[in-house]
Amino acid sequence: MREFRPTPEQLAAAEDRGGGLLVSAAAGSGKTRVLIERLFRWLTDPEDPRDIDEFLVITYTNAAAAELRGRIADELTARLALDPGNRHLQRQRLLLYKAEIGTVHHFCASLLREFSHVLDLSPDFRVADEAEAVILRQKVLTEVIRARYEEMEPGFALLADTMAAGRDDRRLFEIVSDLYGKLQSHPYPGRWLSECLAEFRVEGFSDAGESPWGRIILERAARQTSSWAREIRGAIRLMAGYPPLEKNYGPCFGDIEGQLERLGSSASLGWDAFRDGTRIDFGRLGAVRGFEDKELQERIKGIRDRCKKRIQKLQKTFSDDSRQLFEDMEAVRPAVEALFSLTEEFEAAYAREKRARGLADFSDLEHLAVRLLTEAETGAPSALAGEISRRYREIMVDEYQDTNQVQNLIFSAVSRREENLFLVGDVKQSIYRFRLADPSIFLKKYREFRPRGESEPGEPRKILLSRNFRSREGILAAANFLFQNIFSTEFGEMEYGPEECLYPGAEYPESREAALELDVLDMSTLDKDAEEESPLKAELEADFVAGKIRELLDRPFQVFDPGTGGTRPVTQEDIVILMRSPSDKRSIFARSLAERGISVHGSGESRFFESAEISVILALLTILDNPRQDIPLISVLRSPVFGFSPDRLAEIRGEHPEGDFYEAICTSEAEDCREFLGTLSRLRLTAADMSADRLIWHLYNELGFLSIFGAMPGGARRQKNLVAFCEHARRFESQGYQGLFRFVSQIRRLRENGEELFCAGASEESGGVSILSIHKSKGLEFPVVILADTAKQFNREDMKKPVLVHAQLGVGPRRLDLTNMTEYSTLARRAVELKLTEEMLAEELRVLYVALTRAKEKLIVTMTLRDAPGTIRRLLPSAGRPVDPQVLSECASMAEWILLPALTRPEGAILREAAGMEGRPETGEGDGPAWDIRLEGCRKAEKAQRAAEAESAAQEEKGVREEQLREIREKLSFVYPHGAETQLPSKLTATQLKGRFGDLEAEENAPRQRRFLFDRPRFVTQRQGLTSAERGTALHLVMQHIDFAHAGSAGEVRAEIARMTERKLLTPEQAEAADPEAVAAFFHADLGRRVLAAGRLLREFKFSVLLPAEEFYPGAGDGEILLQGVADLCILEEDGFTVVDFKTDRVRKGAEAERAEAYRGQLCAYGRALSEVTGLPAKKLMLYFFATGRALEMENPGECGGKPKGAGPGACSDGKM
Repeated sequence: MREFRPTPEQLAAAEDRGGGLLVSAAAGSGKTRVLIERLFRWLTDPEDPRDIDEFLVITYTNAAAAELRGRIADELTARLALDPGNRHLQRQRLLLYKAEIGTVHHFCASLLREFSHVLDLSPDFRVADEAEAVILRQKVLTEVIRARYEEMEPGFALLADTMAAGRDDRRLFEIVSDLYGKLQSHPYPGRWLSECLAEFRVEGFSDAGESPWGRIILERAARQTSSWAREIRGAIRLMAGYPPLEKNYGPCFGDIEGQLERLGSSASLGWDAFRDGTRIDFGRLGAVRGFEDKELQERIKGIRDRCKKRIQKLQKTFSDDSRQLFEDMEAVRPAVEALFSLTEEFEAAYAREKRARGLADFSDLEHLAVRLLTEAETGAPSALAGEISRRYREIMVDEYQDTNQVQNLIFSAVSRREENLFLVGDVKQSIYRFRLADPSIFLKKYREFRPRGESEPGEPRKILLSRNFRSREGILAAANFLFQNIFSTEFGEMEYGPEECLYPGAEYPESREAALELDVLDMSTLDKDAEEESPLKAELEADFVAGKIRELLDRPFQVFDPGTGGTRPVTQEDIVILMRSPSDKRSIFARSLAERGISVHGSGESRFFESAEISVILALLTILDNPRQDIPLISVLRSPVFGFSPDRLAEIRGEHPEGDFYEAICTSEAEDCREFLGTLSRLRLTAADMSADRLIWHLYNELGFLSIFGAMPGGARRQKNLVAFCEHARRFESQGYQGLFRFVSQIRRLRENGEELFCAGASEESGGVSILSIHKSKGLEFPVVILADTAKQFNREDMKKPVLVHAQLGVGPRRLDLTNMTEYSTLARRAVELKLTEEMLAEELRVLYVALTRAKEKLIVTMTLRDAPGTIRRLLPSAGRPVDPQVLSECASMAEWILLPALTRPEGAILREAAGMEGRPETGEGDGPAWDIRLEGCRKAEKAQRAAEAESAAQEEKGVREEQLREIREKLSFVYPHGAETQLPSKLTATQLKGRFGDLEAEENAPRQRRFLFDRPRFVTQRQGLTSAERGTALHLVMQHIDFAHAGSAGEVRAEIARMTERKLLTPEQAEAADPEAVAAFFHADLGRRVLAAGRLLREFKFSVLLPAEEFYPGAGDGEILLQGVADLCILEEDGFTVVDFKTDRVRKGAEAERAEAYRGQLCAYGRALSEVTGLPAKKLMLYFFATGRALEMENPGECGGKPKGAGPGACSDGKM
């Protein structure tokens, strides 16, 4: 046994027993060794030795629990070897395997079985795995939503039509599932829902800044303006000493600074006051001529330009005043109430279904334990919790940073007033927020607990373990330099000061080589138009990384050998490539490594259902159920089980091109087809009498699955996957399900939901370079770490969900205006999105910390930038020590976080020079050991160029004439001259030219204008009433069919509506929705009287005309487009015509002109088309808003280029407008 020589801090953590203890153990500080040492200090206390079963030890995973138990057993064995006669230690060996060392779920399950009678719970309940729970939740939620549709109460109808609007109910399922999932991190989910709903009311607020959402937004906005004011002041300092700049730029910058400071101060006055202050005047910069330092001049102007763009973005956040924001919140509240009610109903139904099946899922284990251990009203420990707490001398929780509120309450309840809690973890490595981990729990204690030595007896205290026993000093210094400059309370949720820094504890031989190498790969010379996440980018970076590894192996790079105390050449097994998300790039990197003769640890198929062996068995089961499915059938034929080559499959299809592929196989007389059909027929007969698991095992034996895939690379892992798949089928059958079809359907639903089953690891396979995600690397260490793909942009897809959920702020929905099908961001959503984005970025920062602390001797960071010089030029003005938190929050990737402080280092000169910017930003001291910073071109581009040159030389040698090459190039470079016209639609409707149409189409999931092929069922409209769009349709029908001679009063209009209803021109619901007062008001207005006096009218006039495409798509050439539409009303006169378009939008008085702007394109289309049809010019293009009784005329109807103008109610163009 290697002797453990603890540092003073480690010794204190092992021995301190004065009260609750939080150990903040930095990366590589030996926290697990300290936990074991503390446990043995208890077991071997000379005055009061304890037994190991008196301790509750909680770990994060089953694997970690097994490893910890094994290390405790090894320690016991080693101590017994030194003291064989120690009976107490011998007793601990016997007690070890009944000691409570496991996950929190294992502890909760044991507790529930023991006290099942208290909760009226069957003690033999079974814990459902996640795959089974997902399917069951989907089934229950489907039933609950179906029942709600049958009832169709107004709140649910609004929820379905707004938040869950889409082509189907998928969004509604996602919203409820997401909310339910987030609820599981709360000890009392029902109480949290009630509190959220109560806080969603805005009646008591007069200003949006008084609300919890507005306060957060204003606080962040004030920070932003302070940051921008600092940048402006920095620009003013830069121009000091340069009279031309001070004279011409100084006054403008000084004025901007003053406005920004006043804006920041106005945040304390409320939302509307701050909103008014965002209208900042940036003025005009004076002309500076003949100034020599153009770089300085452009840098100062760039600061102003960036500030201006940021203010414009801020203005969008504050685009609505308090009244509008509160109106939006009130509008969505019924839908929010319905969502909470639906979620509660689903939760209750799901609980009933699980109880009926004798099941409990993982969240049940925690929440039922909370019911058992706490008082529901107060959250205080129950009497039973007090009884249980007396069992444990101490409760040890490892990886405490990954705890959630439910688990934390459990630990507290079974402790003795939290005085016997030993909590160890590192909040900087909390990277599982997506699994509901809450790092704020650790942070709260970290900030509140006093250091050991300063705390009173019985008072909670903390100990920091900052000495790292893993990495070289250069790596630690690089990590400290980076995180001291980017971590802060504002950005990252905590400071990174001397207490958080890593200090070297490992001894390594001296090395002259830089421990950190930063490689910036520039794609600008290769493809300036390449996208940020293009496949080419991954290929180039993979090629570079493979070359770097080859270089390390060939050199060879020397690593420390603890066995000999000397050094040895690095091996492939010593190297790991880390990426944030390697699943879609692993194969690319593996291919590049293979090209250089470097093997990869494992096969690279880390996803269960994507592995070859599982894909084949799934395809085979699918065709056993139904062979007339081409894709699975061809997959089976092409697999190594049957061995049909692609050429052979093409041959079969060529012989029988008609019908599906199964028919082609049946028609073929070839021996291989006959043999396959015989095997398939025999297996299908067998399948009818077998359970799913027995059938799968029969297929393995009959077709040699285990042998065939076992002989492939990674065979042992493939065999484990096949066995695991069969085991899943056995569990499926044991749960009361039966049949091949149901099993295949369940697997299909699992895949659609993105769920995975067990996937065997690659630890038993031959060595090679490892390719891991950063999350998978946590807890591991490697001599050489290559952190790749750091330029990958942060994933912000979660922020696009229709409803956002936050633990403290509640829900953040959008508002959908059903009239024009446009979504608006509510006040709550803006705040929730802001908070979730902050937490996401803090998590990404911690992920980066984990990645940089895996390396022992060499850390290589690579980033591939589309335009490296351009990126550096953009970042350099904001580079600093520390970097402004506001600047960091606007970064798009980890690469930008790393570059911002790196550009201030002396070694960053190569990057600054590449960007054409000389000098070094002003910085303080503290560079630490040198970095190796390089700017690299793309080797693959150079290689491709050399290959092209070699090919050209070879062609010349073969005597290919230049004329022939020219002709070939001409043919290959042929561009179809009418290419633009192929992109044009053949038909265009006038409605599509409405102003906001392009916005709605821009996003795939954005709600679109609904076009019902059929009217909504009568039972829906009877229960729910008509939607806004349907009420508008009713009013249009009245205007289409009303007899103008009987429209002089509201009474006459009512009679006309009754007549239309009797003639089945209107439904009763439409008749009730039509407003006779609004119709009568139109005919009493100037425009209505003009309509009544008109000689010739066209009503609901349908047109279809061919017009030049150039009119709608500039640059479209000579093509034509069919324009179709329906004009509500057209007044024909000898010298021209007037178009009147009726609008039923909900619009405020005074806002008609703004709303009319959206319809300009539509009105112009009417005018252009009717001009073509009638041969007359358009005199006037009019809009009439029934909501306000106001008419507006579009200026310049011949050109359709002006803005709408308006007058009072019913006014038309008579010179009074």
